[in-house]
Amino acid sequence: MTNKTDRKIIGYLSGASGDWGGASRVLFTNIRLLDRARFEPLVMLPSDGPIVPVLAELGVRHVVWGPLREPRTAFRYARDVASAMSFFRRSRIDLLHFNNANYWRPAEMLAARILRIPVITHYHVVVRSPGPFVRLSSLIAAVSDYAAQNSAPRRVPKVVIHNAVSLERFDNASDIRVELGLGAQSVVVAFIGQIRTIKGIDLFIRMAQRIPGDHVRFLIAGECRDPARYEGAYSEAQLREAIGADSRIVYAGYRTDVQHLYRSSDIVVMPSRWGEPFGLINIEAGAARKPMVSTRDGGIPEIIRHGENGFLVERDDLEGLVHYATLLIENEAQRRTMGDRARAMVEEHFTTRPVRNLEQAYDRLLARRPLYEKQSANAFKKA
Repeated sequence: MTNKTDRKIIGYLSGASGDWGGASRVLFTNIRLLDRARFEPLVMLPSDGPIVPVLAELGVRHVVWGPLREPRTAFRYARDVASAMSFFRRSRIDLLHFNNANYWRPAEMLAARILRIPVITHYHVVVRSPGPFVRLSSLIAAVSDYAAQNSAPRRVPKVVIHNAVSLERFDNASDIRVELGLGAQSVVVAFIGQIRTIKGIDLFIRMAQRIPGDHVRFLIAGECRDPARYEGAYSEAQLREAIGADSRIVYAGYRTDVQHLYRSSDIVVMPSRWGEPFGLINIEAGAARKPMVSTRDGGIPEIIRHGENGFLVERDDLEGLVHYATLLIENEAQRRTMGDRARAMVEEHFTTRPVRNLEQAYDRLLARRPLYEKQSANAFKKA
């Protein structure tokens, strides 16, 4: 039996505090499913946020660390490196896990490498031009084969760790159709995600407007953001203008309780057009037994098998979206069959298996720590 003192302490540098993004949801799902008999998570948050009470409920230690400490002045950077080293020593960090790749020369990376602590950088997107300190990583964990094969640097070893979901969250969800104004007997087709052009929100709306029937409702959930700051984003006024007079299309705003939205839907559509690195929505829908209509792009074909747990269309294929959404709308039995298959595939591939694969990566790095110490020293000279 493993003693508490034998557990390896994994420091997680989170880019969000449970208040934004799929990468944040994936990190906290992994922590929830982590083998706590062998690994003890310590989460370093950029700020206070909604994940704090969740971590407390799970008995997971956290600290509000703030954003990554990038170089500003030489004196302050040296102080930041020393502060990170002191924290890692006090906390007995055995391995450091960066949950994003959007960093340049963070003091935390330098501190870990000076202390000869192995570092994993988690690629939730394709990274073609990484910052110079990424090469100091012991290992890169990519969310899909697509992300691994299309990302740099080539010299850092990569392992594919697909995203995971916690089934309990979806099993305990409630149908909130009436609350959302969708109608209890309607067939609900949902878009859940960022309200941006790259996510295909315009295609979803055009698809909805092409599909007739008073028995069909179209649900949109996601955050509208300032187009001046986020390219391709929609303000709420722009979104409502695009929806127009079609009262069947309902905008629910930004929701943190997405499990209820999946439970309240019959079909989920993801018309992404940017090379989706994974597409977390595809496995969340599967956990809720909902079939998908998704783009055959990026990492999505690693999740959706055409005709089994959903349908795949090419980028910007409006006719394909209309065809397959209509097919599912008109065939309840097929929705149920594909939804059950989607759930079975999620149970097999996207629950505990990715987390066990991540734990194996931790084990390999920790077992080979002397080798990575040598590699770290060589990489540091080149960075």
